[in-house]
Amino acid sequence: MNKKNINIMLGGVFPKEFPSSKLWCGVDKGALYLLNNGIIPILSCGDFDSITLEQRKEVEEKSKYFKVKSSEDLTDAEFALEHILELFEEVEVIDIYGATGRRLDHFFGNILLLNNKKYQHIKIRIIDDNNIITVAKKGLNIFESIEGYKYFSIVPIYEDTLMTIKNSKYEVKNLMLTLNRPNATSNEFKSNEEIKLEVSNNVLVLYSKD
Repeated sequence: MNKKNINIMLGGVFPKEFPSSKLWCGVDKGALYLLNNGIIPILSCGDFDSITLEQRKEVEEKSKYFKVKSSEDLTDAEFALEHILELFEEVEVIDIYGATGRRLDHFFGNILLLNNKKYQHIKIRIIDDNNIITVAKKGLNIFESIEGYKYFSIVPIYEDTLMTIKNSKYEVKNLMLTLNRPNATSNEFKSNEEIKLEVSNNVLVLYSKD
């Protein structure tokens, strides 16, 4: 089965708005949230410890694929990613919702997945009502402005990362990013120009609304 773009709904703070695509993976109570909003998950997975047995039965009956996590070796998000790649070919983009809010340990675990080498061939984004978080890879990256997102920030993952930004409100050349202070946050898009970002290591890129 060839599915290029797939969405995941985790069990954090649920978004007020999300795409109506049919290609959804629901994780734990995220699967129930999808069902309650008229979306049938193509895959539901997790340990399902945050919903009732009756709700779990409903999720299992209505989902095309149903996978239960039996150990804590993987986070719920990573468990979902592993099964998406196992079931579907040619996945290019995975957007993850419900990955922020409430549990900070879950949030940081989800952020780390963005830079996991196992998924470097896929564009993975974490999306909530105010932010889009993704990874810019080492080298030259081109980022388009997205309607409604005024700001973008760069957060280093590795010490001593060189960064050059062009076509933004604040441009820099060979700025050294370090892990002990934020020195590349709250930049802004300039009209509708594409941002040219060149970095010596992978970095996090955050789009943010006002």
